[in-house]
Amino acid sequence: MAVARLDDSWACRHSHNPMHAPAVESVAGTRRTPVQQTPLVPQVAWPELAISGQALVADVRSPREFGEDHVPGAKSVPLFSDAERAIVGTIYRRAGAESARAWGGERVRARIAEFACALERALELPAISSDTRPRVVCFARGGERSAAAAQHLAALGHSIAQLRGGYRAFREAVRATLQTAAPAAPYVLNGLTGTGKTLVLRAVRRRFPTRVVDLEGIAGHRSSILGDIGLEPVSQKRFESGLAAALRALAGPWSLFEWEGRRLGDRELPRLLYERLRAAPHIELRADLATRVRILCDEYLAAGGATAILARLPSLAAFPWIGTDGVRELTRLIETDRSEEAAAFLLERHYDPRYRHGHRDIPVAHVVQVRDIDAATDAVIAWIEERR
Repeated sequence: MAVARLDDSWACRHSHNPMHAPAVESVAGTRRTPVQQTPLVPQVAWPELAISGQALVADVRSPREFGEDHVPGAKSVPLFSDAERAIVGTIYRRAGAESARAWGGERVRARIAEFACALERALELPAISSDTRPRVVCFARGGERSAAAAQHLAALGHSIAQLRGGYRAFREAVRATLQTAAPAAPYVLNGLTGTGKTLVLRAVRRRFPTRVVDLEGIAGHRSSILGDIGLEPVSQKRFESGLAAALRALAGPWSLFEWEGRRLGDRELPRLLYERLRAAPHIELRADLATRVRILCDEYLAAGGATAILARLPSLAAFPWIGTDGVRELTRLIETDRSEEAAAFLLERHYDPRYRHGHRDIPVAHVVQVRDIDAATDAVIAWIEERR
C-alpha cells in the first residue's frame, strides 16, 4: 500500500501505463488475463465487513441498482449507466454473452482512466500508512467485472479486496439477520401523535448510541399518510439493509424502539421483529393538546412547509373522520396561516381516532407525561434502568 497520497492526475496517467493493460482489458471483458499476470485480489465476506464497521466500499453497479439498495456507507462508482446496462441486457438476450461483453468492453475501454480515478477517489486511495480500513469493490454477483476492477486497482499498487458473492451475498446476509434478529430486552415508546416519541427516542440515542433503533429514520417515513413530508422514503430493500445494520449494532442490556405498527408507509417490518416489539413493555408518552400541536407544527412545517401539506390534503378525504368537508376546512385554515388550528383539527379528527382504534389491544407498562423533552427522556431512561 502506498504511504503518501498522490493527486488524481497521477492516477489517471498511471492507469494508462502499458504494464497495466491486461487488467484494463479484463475490465473491458474482451480478453481473459493470463493467471500469472493477474494480481491476486482477496475476497472478503459481508459478515466480516459488518463486524469491522470501517470498510470503504465502492459499488460498481448501475445508479438505479445502487439507488434501490446498497451496502450501508457504500459509494456509487457505476461501471455502466442505467441506459448502458439495459443495452447490454438486450444484446445478451438477442445475440449472446460474447456480443454483450464486446459491446460493454468497447464502452469501458473508452473511459477506463476516468473509471479508475473514480474508484480511487471513492476508496480514498492511495491510503496513508496509518489508514488500515479495508477497501472493497462490490458488484451484483461478485463476478468478473468487480474482480477485474479490483485487479486493476491492485495492479496500481493498492491494497484492495472484492466482496465475496457481491451484492447478492450481502442481501442474503441481510435476510438472515432479519429472520433471526432478537434485540436484547426491547422497550417501545408509544403514544398519540405529537407526544414527542421521536424526539425522546433520539434524545435517548444521543446518550446511548448503541441501544436505540430509529425505524422512522431508517425508513425515511413517519408511518402515517402525511409521514413522508420533508423526508426521502427508501425502498423496502434499502429499509431492510439499514434495519439489519442497526440491529447488528445494538449493544447493551436493553434496547429502545418507537412503535410504528407493522408498516412505515410502503415499508414493512419483518414479522419476527414486529411480534417482539408488540410483546415488549410499552412506555406511553402523554402530553396536553397544546404541546402536541406545537410539536406537530414544528415537525411538519419545518420539514415541508404549508405547500407540501396542502398538496397532500386531498388524500385525507377517504378517511371517515375527515371527508371532503374536513379537507376543505383544513385547506382554509392552512391558507389563512392558522396552522395551529389545522394541527389540532388533524389530531382530533384523524390521528387520535386512528391511534385509539389501532392500539386498543396493546397493554401499557408505564406512562410518562411530556412537558419537556429532556425531562421526559430522563424519566424514560430511569424507568428502564429501574427494571434491570
